Order: sequence, then C-alpha cells, then structure tokens
Amino acid sequence: MDTTENSSCLCGSAGYIVFSCSGACDLGQITDAVARRLRDNGVRKMNCLAVVSAGIENSIADFKTKNVLMLDGCPIDCGRQILDKAGFTNYTYMRVTDLGLKKGQTPVTEDVVNLVYNKAEIIF
Repeated sequence: MDTTENSSCLCGSAGYIVFSCSGACDLGQITDAVARRLRDNGVRKMNCLAVVSAGIENSIADFKTKNVLMLDGCPIDCGRQILDKAGFTNYTYMRVTDLGLKKGQTPVTEDVVNLVYNKAEIIF
C-alpha cells in the first residue's frame, strides 16, 4: 500500500465548482453522488465543504472567486449555513427536498441520482 501523501491540492482549480452537504441521511448521499458525477463529467470541480467549515482562508478566498453551486439535501440547509457564515454572498443554491424528495424516505438509486443530476447539471 502506498502511503505517500499527495501534497498538491486541486481544490479551486476550476472556474465552476460544487460543494455538497454529504450528510448522513439518504439525501446527503444523493447530493454527494451528484457532486461527484458533476466532477467526473467535467461540469464542475468538486471541492471540500469541510475546508470552508475549518476556515482555511486561502481556499475560501479562492472559492469566492468561482461560480459556486451548493447542493443541500434537506431544509436544515447545513451547506448554505456554512457558506453564509464564511461570507459567501454570490453562489447558486439547490436543495434536494425542493424537488419533492423526502429525507429518510428516498432510496439512493441510479434513477434518483439521475433526477437530481439532471437538474443540477444545467445550473450556471
């Protein structure tokens, strides 16, 4: 097993980035899957919401210069609250429950991920 650390972080290297609240519930798993698919398909660069929560100022300053999409799963709006507390004012927001999905009642299936992805992919 290779234990060599990769010292180069790719965070913030693209003009279009996405954060997801990758919470413990079904909707958090869905937003995480959608953010990763946006990354894998070259639509947006996925970045770490924990970096913002941790207050890593250099990264936060860089993220604020990007076109940011924040994906939240439920009305608790953890991701939105994190960005707002870090001083983000210009970002696009999508909450999965606004699409009719219910926290704790939504199976994490390819069809559900596709439904959310198709809405998120066209947001700029």
